Amino acid sequence: MPTGWDESVIEDVDGEGETKNGTYYPSRGVTTAKVTFQYTGDIEGTGATTYLFAYRDSKAGHADIVGYERFTGTIGGRSGSCVFRHTGAYEDGAVSDHVEVLPGLGTDGLADLPGSADVSMAGPPPEG
Repeated sequence: MPTGWDESVIEDVDGEGETKNGTYYPSRGVTTAKVTFQYTGDIEGTGATTYLFAYRDSKAGHADIVGYERFTGTIGGRSGSCVFRHTGAYEDGAVSDHVEVLPGLGTDGLADLPGSADVSMAGPPPEG
């Protein structure tokens, strides 16, 4: 679950956008977001992610997403850190995300962790 979200504009293609929940979103453009996550359950720990959003039409709710997340914690009883690559889309208020572990960037018990997952979330990001 996201615990923090800080998004800012890198490129505003046409200068037309809108502010939602205190954040400006270009109608067409590129933003970056620093997002923190807290995981509980089979995966316990924290994540720090940097995303890039390519908004094709933010008013209609369409964006392509890529990002990298440094996870620190425990997965399947194994502790350490690893890096997840996120690729997905934001559409009509929901995020669909394919997450995969990047080989060669893990430490300790997660050094050789393989795997991927598909994640879906709906609703606005948390404030903060």
